[in-house]
Amino acid sequence: MKSKAQRSPSVYYLLVFILVVAFVLRFWDFWNIPFTFDELSAMSRTTFDSFSELIRVGVVEKDTHPAGIQVFMYYWVLWFGEMEWIVKLPFMLAGLASVWMTYRIANLWFGQTNALLSAAYVSSLQLFVMYGQIARPYVSGLFLTLMMVYFWSNFLIGNRRKINLVFFVIFGSLCSYNHHFSLLFAAIVGLSGLFFIRKNQLVPYILSGIAIFILYVPHLDIFFSQLNQGGIGGVGGWLNKPDPWFLFQFFDWLFHYSFWVYGLLIILVLYSVLSKDEPARSDGVRKKRVVLLVWFLLPVIIGFVYSVVINPVLQYSLLIFSTPFLFIFLFSFVKEMKARQLFVWVVLILLINIVTLIFKRDYYKIFYKQPFEQVVKKATNLEQENPGNVFIINDYVPYYSTYYFRKYGKGLPYFTVRNKDITIAEFKKVLTEIDQDIVIASGLRSKYFQLIKEQFPYWIGYDRGFTFEQYVLSKKANKNHELIERQLIAQADFTEKSSKWRYHLKNVQFDSLSDQFVYQVDKLKEYDLTFQIPLNELVDDIYWIIDYEIEYKTDDPGFNAVIIGEIKKGKKLVRWQSSKISDFEVLSGKWQKAFLTLDLQIAMKNKNKIEDQLLKFYIWNKEHNQFLIRDIRVFLRPGNPERYSLLVK
Repeated sequence: MKSKAQRSPSVYYLLVFILVVAFVLRFWDFWNIPFTFDELSAMSRTTFDSFSELIRVGVVEKDTHPAGIQVFMYYWVLWFGEMEWIVKLPFMLAGLASVWMTYRIANLWFGQTNALLSAAYVSSLQLFVMYGQIARPYVSGLFLTLMMVYFWSNFLIGNRRKINLVFFVIFGSLCSYNHHFSLLFAAIVGLSGLFFIRKNQLVPYILSGIAIFILYVPHLDIFFSQLNQGGIGGVGGWLNKPDPWFLFQFFDWLFHYSFWVYGLLIILVLYSVLSKDEPARSDGVRKKRVVLLVWFLLPVIIGFVYSVVINPVLQYSLLIFSTPFLFIFLFSFVKEMKARQLFVWVVLILLINIVTLIFKRDYYKIFYKQPFEQVVKKATNLEQENPGNVFIINDYVPYYSTYYFRKYGKGLPYFTVRNKDITIAEFKKVLTEIDQDIVIASGLRSKYFQLIKEQFPYWIGYDRGFTFEQYVLSKKANKNHELIERQLIAQADFTEKSSKWRYHLKNVQFDSLSDQFVYQVDKLKEYDLTFQIPLNELVDDIYWIIDYEIEYKTDDPGFNAVIIGEIKKGKKLVRWQSSKISDFEVLSGKWQKAFLTLDLQIAMKNKNKIEDQLLKFYIWNKEHNQFLIRDIRVFLRPGNPERYSLLVK
């Protein structure tokens, strides 16, 4: 007999409300959701002239994901166009449908209370909202795995009709072509079915597994080719190995780093566990709970071991396939509620998740500001004010820029350092050959700023966001430009000595030609001209960039001195960074500049702990060269607190 809550029509209104919330969160400002790096990377691989070239180059050579989503995008773009909203639409609809399918599965397993609570979390947490707006195999994999599990559940614990096996095979096969981790999850689900199977179901069930494998056979050549190129997952080139606390870090991110999100979930589960009323039970509830927990934990364990032993692939996005089942597991301990009580809990869940998503996580502000569109938008606006006088420098694949040039109907001159083994001297030569007066630099490593500023000395614009900093610099001062100045925190011009500087006074000379004091670097000393300061005397947090600049002159043809920057905690070296002065193309007998840039956020590995840290710069004269220095300056400029903000606290 069904409970009153199950019979109440208001429960279905509550489901509609959850779906409406899910729709609004995913489709907010739908026409203006920009592409991310991953999406543009996939879009750049939809430009091939033939299907065979798509597979050979776009999948085997330039990707390490299964071919399914890339093939889908290839034809989707070919038939419907390349606008962001067009490309994203099927994935966003899949994300919305995933909320509905979570409800269907949870309702089948444990009833409507579990179903509505689980759907509420899938509707409103950043994991599902963000990847539900990205045209990549994460939200598609979420939808496909849920569909697979739904038909698997119907066959084993639902109506048990064999037609469900047909759809299980279809969606299991699609999971295998979607992503390696959705393939892994499908395999785990398939094997776990052996704990539910009845004798009369065993043969057709095993045959369905064989059918999924047979349907995957055409992809095996691609799989092994990708494996031979260095592993699967597509991120091993830049992703770090996970640390032992990865799962807890994921939970922090999943729950918006919020005491309120954590607290509500804990109270909800404890409320039922400690209640005198037993939660509604279905047949084999303990077995179901064990399977659900295995479904969530096993992909994490396998991904962790693979990442540590073979190739780093484990990241938060890969847990999207299994996380809905974590909620179904947790809410299996919650008793069936009356409609009014259930309404209160669902509204609280949605309210707290939405508020923390929008205001604590700043999700829409950050996610809707992707670097590739931002640089072109800014450059085209500058071009309107300064016709023919704007140049772009970035570290993006050319397709990313040309895509947005097409979108905004404006092509601009640009230079990218991406995939170029360019030296500092070669980069300086590129800068000297730019005819335009204004340069907009985006997505470059922090060391490039000082090189650009040497040729374009007026800093007139700055913006930042997730994964990027954007600078606007000019050759000429203009009354319409509001100049941005770096903060000069130290200078050694050798006219006076400071406690922060260590050098030998006997080496200070007066240069009558330049009418100033210069410093003769001691050939006999390997380390000289040291600047040091406790880091917490300089800054309050890690979101700063330190620019170190020297002006030097030498006639020594074997000149090979190095600028060193380091951070120490006691005797422990936290960060060591170097800049070979000879890389800046030494011009004999001329005064010239060399630089080192220390980004504190990178140096401290995004850990905001600056107490007891000592910052130090010095000259390492390892070849005992002879040269003069007439000026050393240390500047401070703002860093980027938003650089990793979508994925960290």
